[in-house]
Amino acid sequence: MRGVWVFLLLLPALAASFAAFTVEPAGDQVVDLATGVTTLPDGGRLVDAERGLSLEAAYIEYQEGVFVRAKKARLLQEELRFEAGRLEHDVASETVVLEEGVRFSSPHLSGLEAPRGVLYLKDGVAVLEGGVKSEAPAFQAERMVADTREGLVLLLGAFRYQDPALGITLKGQGPDARLLLRFKEDGEVEAESEVPAEIYVRLSAYLGG
Repeated sequence: MRGVWVFLLLLPALAASFAAFTVEPAGDQVVDLATGVTTLPDGGRLVDAERGLSLEAAYIEYQEGVFVRAKKARLLQEELRFEAGRLEHDVASETVVLEEGVRFSSPHLSGLEAPRGVLYLKDGVAVLEGGVKSEAPAFQAERMVADTREGLVLLLGAFRYQDPALGITLKGQGPDARLLLRFKEDGEVEAESEVPAEIYVRLSAYLGG
């Protein structure tokens, strides 16, 4: 489960990477002098060489210091891949909205996906919604909130989690079901069905409803 831990650590680095990048257009590069918006209609790459991060997309539109929008986007760092059908980064709020399918993969994690998500870069929090699935480690949930700084993942709504340490499957039914996963640096995971109130209140506040 080391891959999940790497996923959690990757997200805070995106804040600086989106704010400082070099542009590699795949074709035309159109600059609107009136608005300051640059469009790459043929797509291309935004690269942060210092962190080894690159954003590849079929279409990119950005205004430096204001926003980045991309379609059919892939965020790559070495063997890590983060994909979304549509991505929009708002610099002021330090949020990244991911829609039209979100998927993360690494050598140690396969098939973490959801229809949509939001990354709160300043807080180091990631939200995935609309039915979250992960192949390895194996879990499903209606929604997921990850605290990247504390190594916590909160599964909400009907969920199913296969605990490899105990060799059992944990299930929850109904909209109020919840399960807390604590990820350690060595890759071990502790599952808690009794979620501390402070953690639940803090993390559930990131949900839109």
